[in-house]
Amino acid sequence: MIPSIPSSLTAQAAADLAAEAAPAYLLNHSYRTYLFGRCIVAKPEVDEEVAFVAAMIHDLGLTDAYQGESDFARSGADLACRFLDSRGWDLDRIHLVEEAILRHTNLVAEEVPVYRLVQAGAAVDVAGLGYEELAPDDLAGIVKAYPRLDFASTMRTRFLEEARRHPEGAFAHLERVVTLSDRFGANPIDGPGA
Repeated sequence: MIPSIPSSLTAQAAADLAAEAAPAYLLNHSYRTYLFGRCIVAKPEVDEEVAFVAAMIHDLGLTDAYQGESDFARSGADLACRFLDSRGWDLDRIHLVEEAILRHTNLVAEEVPVYRLVQAGAAVDVAGLGYEELAPDDLAGIVKAYPRLDFASTMRTRFLEEARRHPEGAFAHLERVVTLSDRFGANPIDGPGA
């Protein structure tokens, strides 16, 4: 059974913020990031609301509404901080969301459960890394609920645009180190029987 989506007012507001700014392929990616990550990082100490908010906002720095002069992750983290501050969240929880967004592209597995959840979920959805940790029924259920649409090709284009725009940013680093653009179209979750 796939994990449930947090139902707090702030979680709903984060989902609404993402729905207003993100095209469908990116919005569904945000949901899949949370759900894949929750399946992989099943530790009870994970603050699900923090993880969900971070997952919903983590790529909004790629959208027309929130793209800024900074790297997309920094733009998304700053957006999350403003959003959560306006909702009266305490600074420790805001910092967890900020760091989860900033660290989600790191290549070394994060140890803090919330950071790892967003990182692992995004890695599965973008490149299929760690997909074997998902139960086949969970994988199928998540993709059915939040279809991939044209994610692989459209996100690859956005990835390369962001890497060119910010040559010292996270995406440019991933392209230099692991040629991530080659992995979008080879994600095993899109393969036969997926």
